[in-house]
Amino acid sequence: MNTIQLLKKASQVIDELARIGQSTPAELAKVVSEPRPTVYRIVAALEQEKLVRSSADGKLELGTGILKLGDAAADALVDRTELREQLRWIRSQLGMSPYFCVLRDNGAVCLDQIQGADVDLHDLAPGRTLPLHAGAASQALLAFGAPEFRESVLAAGPYPGIASRTPLTGEQLREKVEQTAERGWSVEDSEVIEGVASIAVPVFRQDGSLLGAISVAGLRATVLGQEDAARRILDTAAKSIAASMSQEDPNEGKEAARLDPPEGGSERDSPRAPAVIAKASALMAALAEERIATSTRLTELLEEPASSIYRMLATLAEAGWVEQIGHRGAYRVGSKMIALSGELTRRLDIRRAAAPILREIHAATGETTFLCIRRGTRAVCIERIDGIRVNSRVLKLGESLPLHVGAAPRALLAFEDRASWDEYAAVVASSGEPWRDVRSRSEFYAGLEHIRDQGFVVSDNNVTPGIAAIGAPIFDHRGEVAASLSISGLREGILNRPEGEERIVDLLLRGTRALSDYLGAPPAASKKDADVSQVIA
Repeated sequence: MNTIQLLKKASQVIDELARIGQSTPAELAKVVSEPRPTVYRIVAALEQEKLVRSSADGKLELGTGILKLGDAAADALVDRTELREQLRWIRSQLGMSPYFCVLRDNGAVCLDQIQGADVDLHDLAPGRTLPLHAGAASQALLAFGAPEFRESVLAAGPYPGIASRTPLTGEQLREKVEQTAERGWSVEDSEVIEGVASIAVPVFRQDGSLLGAISVAGLRATVLGQEDAARRILDTAAKSIAASMSQEDPNEGKEAARLDPPEGGSERDSPRAPAVIAKASALMAALAEERIATSTRLTELLEEPASSIYRMLATLAEAGWVEQIGHRGAYRVGSKMIALSGELTRRLDIRRAAAPILREIHAATGETTFLCIRRGTRAVCIERIDGIRVNSRVLKLGESLPLHVGAAPRALLAFEDRASWDEYAAVVASSGEPWRDVRSRSEFYAGLEHIRDQGFVVSDNNVTPGIAAIGAPIFDHRGEVAASLSISGLREGILNRPEGEERIVDLLLRGTRALSDYLGAPPAASKKDADVSQVIA
């Protein structure tokens, strides 16, 4: 098998893991029709590049490197920082779930989404692909996209029914698309998800070409009747997103700098790890860094022969890992990586991953351990092991606390950005919720800054008299807080461990680092020398 064939088989292994989930090398060998030794070599190389990893039970699954490539694919299409800011602004104005989609041959691919105030809409999560014949986003994309592509979709009916009002024929879809083109925005009810309505407006690049569609969705009673207000807000956001898009050549004026090889390069060149996969991974990393790059630029960066770069690009483009922009144009990370990233995100189970860590901490301390996630303005306990000596009745499984109360909740809030603090403080101020132990918003912010600086939070008599807790954040692949872990018990046992026993904070931080690694968090400086005695002095 030549190197290009190996690369094709590697992409096939990734596709199969995304399709069937956790698998053994023997199962993959059957699916990709290759001998086990070949599959072992391919898997070894993919593991080196963090595109595949072994699960706790020894099976193979998608690796967190896929998440970074998914973000890179989105970055190549839109200014994701500006997009995220606009999505948050839309939610603050409407309370609905805002999301952004781009048009692809197989559907409308969601690049990003923020859950609304009332319901979580998992079918609109990043990486999900919406059908082209249903939904406000798809209709906006068809109405303002290429006419030839629109006609090909309209000619492809009849379409499968998804919900009670899904357009089923080309004639029905054409009517919806023409109405969208005439008024400049689209609205639908129960076409994709029963009982859910959505509104979308197109987003154009500065040259007038279609970039994507920005939408909001929610329960039909929330969305319908607010069409005009939603359209105005979406139009404002669309203009801000368009203004953030640069028209400059991303490679113009850049000096070529050789990329450092990933760690473990010598192992990748061993017989068990084909070097072509390492080179292809380096090419993907270069594209992710550059956002958009020509083949010439990639040749300079990777210091590889132009012929090798062309062959790899052609193979990766065939697999959907890269996309060429126009005929003989530059390249970017393919939108297929967004779908693969979304599939991995859907399968990541922080509760399952945390269970053995909670048990380990509990075995070492005998104290109550919690795993919490944020839902709106509260921290919800999604896993808990009760203490042996004392068991707090606060924050039982499924219960919640405000984000400014206790260890686990404050660990969630403190490591979000300042805009999130402002948004939360405004909600608390309007609700009349007591601040507890602080006299002002500025004092509360100072406390959050202190938590960020030390890397964890200590709650001493903050919730229950005589009870102390320590909490720390768990980060996802973007470095954003995804959950928090905490340990609670009598304050003497939490804050003053017997000499010779591992400190509570060290046990906690080791657990949060392991869970952050599971989610693909980037390396971050850890407060290994954190000392609880300094915190409570």
